[in-house]
Amino acid sequence: MNKLPALEDIRVFVTVARLMSFSQAAEQLRVSPAYVSKRIKLLEENLGQPLFFRTARSIKLTHEGQIVLRSSEVLLGEIEHMQGELKACREEIRGDLRISCSTGFGSAYINPFILALHSDYPLLGIDLTLTDKSVDIINEDIDVDICIGGTISDQFIARRIGQNIRILCASPAYLAQQGYPKHPLELENKHFCIAIKERNQAPAIWKLQHQQESISVSPNSKLMVNNGEVAKQWCVSGEGILLRSVWSVLPELKSGQLVRVLPQWQQAADVYAVYSRSIRSRANLRVFIENLEKYLAKHLQHDFLDKSLGQ
Repeated sequence: MNKLPALEDIRVFVTVARLMSFSQAAEQLRVSPAYVSKRIKLLEENLGQPLFFRTARSIKLTHEGQIVLRSSEVLLGEIEHMQGELKACREEIRGDLRISCSTGFGSAYINPFILALHSDYPLLGIDLTLTDKSVDIINEDIDVDICIGGTISDQFIARRIGQNIRILCASPAYLAQQGYPKHPLELENKHFCIAIKERNQAPAIWKLQHQQESISVSPNSKLMVNNGEVAKQWCVSGEGILLRSVWSVLPELKSGQLVRVLPQWQQAADVYAVYSRSIRSRANLRVFIENLEKYLAKHLQHDFLDKSLGQ
C-alpha cells in the first residue's frame, strides 16, 4: 500500500458491500455504475488486495474485504460523529450580540465580516450600530465596540485584533499650491489641515511618531467634520492635509488622487475589540471576536509600506 486510500473510495466500497450490488450502490449514490467500478478498482489497487469475488450474477466479499469493511464502517462512523459535533458546535452559538463601530470601518469591514459569520453561525443574532459618535458600552448595552486607535478606558477589556496606522496625505493640487511640509510643526501655522472628530479621536491634537521620536501637533484646522468619508472628499478636493487611516485612503493613494506627505511620520491606530469585563466568558462574544481577528488578518489592507505610498 503506497498511500492512504481516498475517503470517497471507502464510502463507495461500504455502500457496495452493504447492498452487495454495484448497480444498486450506483443508484443510491446517484452516480454511474462505471464510476462505482472505477472507485472499487482504485481501492483494490491501493490496498493491494481483492475485496470482492465476482461472478456473472453476484458478488461476495473476500476475507480481506470483510476486514476492510469492518474498519471502514468504524472510520465512516467516526467521521459522521465528528461532523455532528462540529454542527452542534456551530448551532450552540446562539443569542444576540450588540456591536458598535465607526461608520467608515464598519461599512468597509464589519459589514462583510458579519455576512460571512452569519452563514457559519445562523443562530447568532447581530445588532450592528454604525456611529461616528462616542459610545457608552455600559449604558447603551453594547456587547463589543470596535475601536480604531484612540484612548480606551481601563475599566474595559481591549483586545487588539488588527494592525493599522494613520498617515498624513494631501491632494496634488493642494501641494502644488502650498508646497510640501518639511516638519510636522509646519501643520500648526504654514499649512491648512482637515480635522476629524470621530468617536474617541481627539481632533485638536495629532500625536505622530517617527521611529523612537514622538511629537504632538495642534493642526491648523479650518475645516472639521465627524465623518471620515467627508473629510477625505475635502482632502481630495484640495482643502488641506488630512490624518487618516491607511485602509481608508489607500485607493486614493494608489490612484494618485492623494499623496502621502511627511511619510516618515505616522500615528498608531490599531483595531481593538472593547468590551466589559463582566461578559468576557460569553461563548458568542468569543466566537465573534476570534473570527473577526482572523478576518481582519486576511482582509485588512497592510501594504502601507509599499513603494506606491512613497516609502
